Amino acid sequence: MRQEFARTIGRLIARRRMELEITQEQLSVAIDVDPMTISRFERGVTLPSLLTVRRLADVFGVSMAEFFDESLPAPSVDGDAARLAMQLSALDEDEREFAFDTLRRFCALSARRRP
Repeated sequence: MRQEFARTIGRLIARRRMELEITQEQLSVAIDVDPMTISRFERGVTLPSLLTVRRLADVFGVSMAEFFDESLPAPSVDGDAARLAMQLSALDEDEREFAFDTLRRFCALSARRRP
């Protein structure tokens, strides 16, 4: 699992670096690591530390969450859960929080009614 994650992160780093049209050496200077380190990341040999991920995210112009969001597989949902997720995604943050709070209260109430 770790090796697969390292390869996924490596492909992501390589893709973003190429989108910026910079070399491994230029990226290494930007995040203050050895150029071979970038090569090891991109080949999935090693994983970057969180500090290095922070620096990579800054260079790529994304948050750390966005950096990892692209590297993790999307959860698979189907049926009612998928429909609920689609409905919630259309809401703004306050509306989503209200919906979650209402759902939590409903679940708590339902749990109390069960024998």
